[in-house]
Amino acid sequence: CLTSKPPMRTMTLLECISRAVLLSQPADITKFLEAHLTQMIEFGGPNQTDLKEVAFHYQEQWGESDWF
Repeated sequence: CLTSKPPMRTMTLLECISRAVLLSQPADITKFLEAHLTQMIEFGGPNQTDLKEVAFHYQEQWGESDWF
């Protein structure tokens, strides 16, 4: 039985990924996650250190587009 919670940054990333999967309902989740996370990393840029901030802004942009 796990009693500890994952770090907040991990939870933010999991929420962002879960939302993207639920909205797009990909046939191949593994390929979808690979592409989605790659795009999120590129979106954040090389100097971005706050994963929560990147996930929030990427999710906001992704939810407004026709990517799914």
